[in-house]
Amino acid sequence: MITTIAPQNINYNQKSYIAFKSASQTISSQTPQAVYEAVNVPSLVAYMNTMHPQGQINIKYFNTLTREQMYQKYAQIAENKAKEINIRRNKANQELSWIENLPQAQLKRLDEIYALAASIKPDENGKLGIIGIGGSKHTIENLLSLFGLSDKAVFLSAVTPEDEDDFVRKLGDINSAAIMVASKSGTTLEPSNDFEYVQKVLGKDFKNYICITDSDENKSKLRKLANEKGYKCGIIHDGCGGRFGAFDDHTLIALACCGLPKNEMKKLLDASIKAQKNFLTPDFRTNAALQRAAFNTQCVISGLENQYDYYFGDRFKGTTLWNTQLKKESHKSLYKVSGDLVGPDFLHNSAESDLDENNTTSFYTFNAVKNNGTNAYKAYNALLNGSLKAYSQNHPVSLIELKDLSAESIAEFIELKHFETIYAGMLLREFKNNKTEQPDTLPEVLQPHVNIYKKEVNKILNT
Repeated sequence: MITTIAPQNINYNQKSYIAFKSASQTISSQTPQAVYEAVNVPSLVAYMNTMHPQGQINIKYFNTLTREQMYQKYAQIAENKAKEINIRRNKANQELSWIENLPQAQLKRLDEIYALAASIKPDENGKLGIIGIGGSKHTIENLLSLFGLSDKAVFLSAVTPEDEDDFVRKLGDINSAAIMVASKSGTTLEPSNDFEYVQKVLGKDFKNYICITDSDENKSKLRKLANEKGYKCGIIHDGCGGRFGAFDDHTLIALACCGLPKNEMKKLLDASIKAQKNFLTPDFRTNAALQRAAFNTQCVISGLENQYDYYFGDRFKGTTLWNTQLKKESHKSLYKVSGDLVGPDFLHNSAESDLDENNTTSFYTFNAVKNNGTNAYKAYNALLNGSLKAYSQNHPVSLIELKDLSAESIAEFIELKHFETIYAGMLLREFKNNKTEQPDTLPEVLQPHVNIYKKEVNKILNT
C-alpha cells in the first residue's frame, strides 16, 4: 500500500491513528461528520494526513492544496473516474488489458518465460542486444535500470551505420550474445531496419535470436519471418500498448536473461496485481493514484503548464525515458511535459532556471528511495531535503519516495505512474477543457499523431 502525507508534514502518531480507527469502528453507523466530531483534533489530523504507514511508497505534497482541500475539490469526480476505469478495463477496444489481465497471465507463464530466456541466455562473455523503440525499448530500460541490471544489455534504436556497428561491437563475444527484437506489428521502421542490419552481420541462422511480437503472423511481419526461420518467439499481448506494457514479454524475458531470479519476478507480478487493485478503488482517501492525478490537475488549471519529474539516483536513468514517453504520448497537449532528469545533475543544469523568481509556470515531482539516514547518506539527504525546501518555496512540489528497490516497491511505483497518467488525463479533460464525457477510447492509451511523421518518412523512403 502507499502512504500519503499532506503538506503540513505533521508527524504520524500511531496512538492517534489507533484511537481514530477504534472510534470510527465503534460509531460506524453514524454520519461521517459525527465520526469526525467523536475524535480529538490531533487524532483526526494524524489519521487524515497519513494513510497506510507500512506502505511501499510514501508521497508528500508541498506548497499546494492540503490533502483535505484536495479531497473536497476533486474526490467526487475523481472517484467517478475510477469507477469508469473499472467498467472500461473489461471491455474490448479499450487498450486496458494491462490492468489485471496481463500480470495474471504472466504469472501463469513464468516457466515459459524463463525457458525462453534460458534458451538464448548470454554467458559472461556476451550481452543481450535489444532492438526496439518506444515502449518496446523504454519499458525494458526502466526495469533493468531499477533492478541494477543495465550493464547486462545494450540497446539499438538508431538507424545510422555507425550506431549499428557500435551495437554489434558492444555485444562482446558474438557466440556468447543474444539478440531480442521487439515490435508488435513487425513493420516499425527503426527495429525493422536494425534487425535487417544485424541479420546481415550475424547471419540469418544465428542461434540466439528471439522475436517479441504479435502472436498472429497475419498481423505481424516479424512473426511470419520468425516462423519461417525457426526463431524463438515471445508475445506482445493485445490491449497492452507500448508504454503500458511494462510487464509484457519483451521486458520480462529481458529481465530473466539479465539475471532476475524467477522468485523475484513472481514478487514483481504479485505486487503489480495488488497495486492495481488499490489504484482501482474509488475511495479518494486511499487511492494514491487519484490523489496524484488531482495534484497534477490542480497545478495545470492554476496556470502551471510546465511539469517536471526529477529523480535522485542513477537507478532511475531508465525511468526518465519511460516516464517521459508515458506522459507525452498519453497527455499530448493537455500541458507541457518538460522531460525527466536524474539528480543531482539536474541541480547543476536546471536549478538556475527552475528557481528564477520569474519562473511562475512550473511544478515538480521528486522521486527518490528511502535510506537509513546514516552518515553514508548525509550528502544525499542534504541534497534531497535542501532541494525540496528550495523548490517548494516558490513551486508546488510532490515527493514520491520508494521504501526500497525491492520487486514489491518497483511494481507499485510503476503501477502508480500508470494509473496516475490515466486519471490525470481524465481529470484534466473535465476541469481544464470542461468535457464531462470521456471519448470511446481514452486518448491516454492511443497515439494517432505519430502517423503524421511516419507518413512523411514513408513518402521519402518510397520515392
